[in-house]
Amino acid sequence: MTEDSVAAPAADNTRSPFAILAWAAPLAGLVLAIVFLTQTQWYGVFKTIHVLGAVVWLGGGMLITILAFRADRAHNDDELIAIGRQAEWASTRIFIPAGLIVLLMGLILMHKGDWGYGHFWTLFGLAGWAASFVIGATFLGPQTTKLNKLVAEKGPRHPDTQAKLRTILAVARADIVLITLIAADMVAKPFLS
Repeated sequence: MTEDSVAAPAADNTRSPFAILAWAAPLAGLVLAIVFLTQTQWYGVFKTIHVLGAVVWLGGGMLITILAFRADRAHNDDELIAIGRQAEWASTRIFIPAGLIVLLMGLILMHKGDWGYGHFWTLFGLAGWAASFVIGATFLGPQTTKLNKLVAEKGPRHPDTQAKLRTILAVARADIVLITLIAADMVAKPFLS
C-alpha cells in the first residue's frame, strides 16, 4: 500500500457536549440584550444598535486587515488569496449592512439627542463614513472581484495577481485606519464647544 492509497481517517461524527453553546450562547445573549434595552430610554436603544454595528464593522475589518498583514509577512500567497475571498464575501453580507446600520442609527441619535450637525466631530464622522463607503463600494469590492478572476485565470503567484493584491491590501489598510479614526472621533467628540 502506497502513501497515496492510504484512506483518510473517517470523520468523527460525535458531538461535543459544548456543541449546544454554538446556538444557545448567541440566543441567550440576544435575550439578555433585549432585557437590558427594555430598561433604558429609546436613545439608549439606538445608541446600543449604533455601537454594536460599529463593533461589527470596525472589528471585522480590523480582523481581516490583521490576518492579511500576517499572511503577507509570512509570504503566504494562498492564505492572502483566501482572506481576499472571505473579505469579498463579508463585505456585501456583513460590512455594508453594518455600515448602513451605523449611519442610520447615528442620524437617529443626532436627531433624538438634538446634537446638531455643525460640530467638527459630526462632520468628520459623516465625511469619514461617506469616504469609507465609497472606497468599499467603488474600489475594494470591484477590485476584489477582479482579483478573484485573475486568480482563476493566471493563478495566485502571477505578477498581475500579486500587483492587484498588494494594491487592494494597501487601500484596505488605509480604510481601516479611517474607520478607526471615525470611532475615536465619535467617542472623543473633539473640538466640541
